[in-house]
Amino acid sequence: MSRFFKISLLFLILVSFQSCSQEKDKIIGIWNVKTDYYEGTYEIVSSENEFHGKIHSYKDDKNTYKGKDKKEDYFLVDATFKDGKYIGGRMYSFDQKYYNVIITMINNNQLEVQMTVDGEPYKEIWNRTSLK
Repeated sequence: MSRFFKISLLFLILVSFQSCSQEKDKIIGIWNVKTDYYEGTYEIVSSENEFHGKIHSYKDDKNTYKGKDKKEDYFLVDATFKDGKYIGGRMYSFDQKYYNVIITMINNNQLEVQMTVDGEPYKEIWNRTSLK
């Protein structure tokens, strides 16, 4: 095998690893959501190949919450990137129930968040406000 071929192959492998890393990290940032039930601003961060979400603000007809940048602000835990989606995550509600979630990037500035609530499929669209 020629030296040029070996160097080219190594370069392609490194570029592939870098693009995979960039693709999975696209979820990191600050996101707004507004539904018929509530509105909120969340930040998604990464830690050791998992993604977590923390509340900046949340308001529904019963609860209003401003994040304090503390552990209790985390409402989304353990999401991992696989096959173009963020899976395995659990999203906690104020009453400490949790929902398994699947998050899909629609584009660079929109997420589709899918879960099952009370036995029914439920979907939200989150809009990016900024990269963090």
